[in-house]
Amino acid sequence: MRLNGWQRLWLVASISWAVVVLLLAGILQPGGDRTVPSANAILFVMRLWIAPVVAVYGFGLSLAWVRRGFELESQ
Repeated sequence: MRLNGWQRLWLVASISWAVVVLLLAGILQPGGDRTVPSANAILFVMRLWIAPVVAVYGFGLSLAWVRRGFELESQ
């Protein structure tokens, strides 16, 4: 399976968003406290990451679906 340009953009944006969320959550702090976060904190961070990622991907799929509806069929 090959990724098109929009899927590659979504992948890069998702990874970048994950880094931002992890930095803000304090999990990836360089030289910081090395305590293990609680399961509730990890679950919250995962929800904070996954909700926008899924929403953006779903929005892109719906835009592509609507755009295909306006294309004229060539005969």
